Amino acid sequence: MWFERDRLGVHSMGFDARDQRRWFTPETIAALEAMPPRELDALHDALAELEADVLVEYDPEDAAIDHQEEDRWRMVAPPADAAFPTITEDFAGAIEAHVRSLPPRWRLDGAALAFELVGTVLRPWWTAEHARRTRTWRITARRRRGTRRTRRR
Repeated sequence: MWFERDRLGVHSMGFDARDQRRWFTPETIAALEAMPPRELDALHDALAELEADVLVEYDPEDAAIDHQEEDRWRMVAPPADAAFPTITEDFAGAIEAHVRSLPPRWRLDGAALAFELVGTVLRPWWTAEHARRTRTWRITARRRRGTRRTRRR
C-alpha cells in the first residue's frame, strides 16, 4: 500500500488470479470454491465493506506523510508473513481478524487480496448469471415485440 504524491489516493497492488492464490492455503481456496454462489456473493459484499473500512483509516491529505518514503513502497508486494492462515468456516470474521492483525502498511493489501480472490472464484458464476439474464431479457423482449405487432394489425 502506498500514498500517491498528488494526495488524492491510497493504492494497493493488484494481483492476477494466479498470484492471488499464493497468499491463501489450498484448503482455504477449496473451501471457498465449495461454497454456494449466493453465500460467496454475500462474502464478496462483506469483503468490499471491510476494504472500505480499512481505507477510511488512511488520510491521503495528512501533512505528516513523507512522500519520499512512500515512493519506496510503490508496487511492493506484502511480505510473506502477511499470507492468510487456513480458513474453512466463518470466512468474513476470520478474514477480518487476519486483516486487522496485519501492520497498518499491509491492511489494505490484505483486504484487497481477499476481495479479489473471492471475486475470481465468483467470476464463472457471474458470467453464467449474466448470460442467463441476457437470454431471459431477449426472450421477454421478443414476446413483447410480437404482441405489439399483433395488436397493430
